Amino acid sequence: MSKARGVDEPTAYALLQQHSDGDSTMQTFIERYIEQGKQQGMELGLARGRQEGRQEGQTVVLLRQIERKFGPPSEAVRQRIAGADAETILQWSDRILTAQSLDGLLH
Repeated sequence: MSKARGVDEPTAYALLQQHSDGDSTMQTFIERYIEQGKQQGMELGLARGRQEGRQEGQTVVLLRQIERKFGPPSEAVRQRIAGADAETILQWSDRILTAQSLDGLLH
């Protein structure tokens, strides 16, 4: 259930039912409610995009470190790293400093 400045959807719907379609106050409320929803959607999208960008960057750095330390990674290793979650990539990035082998790094 979404909220707009403390007004939940059922309350907003009830208010809309009480006022005529031509009421400028309700029209302004509706426009603000819609605009707030759009803004929240954009903010959520930007946050997700930033998170995906950070994770992609961490993946690129880890693959580069692997290549420098152990040689070019196989396609299977690349896919495994690309499919890993952010926490796992972070753990591997820490572990590469002391890992003696690629197998030891990823397990």
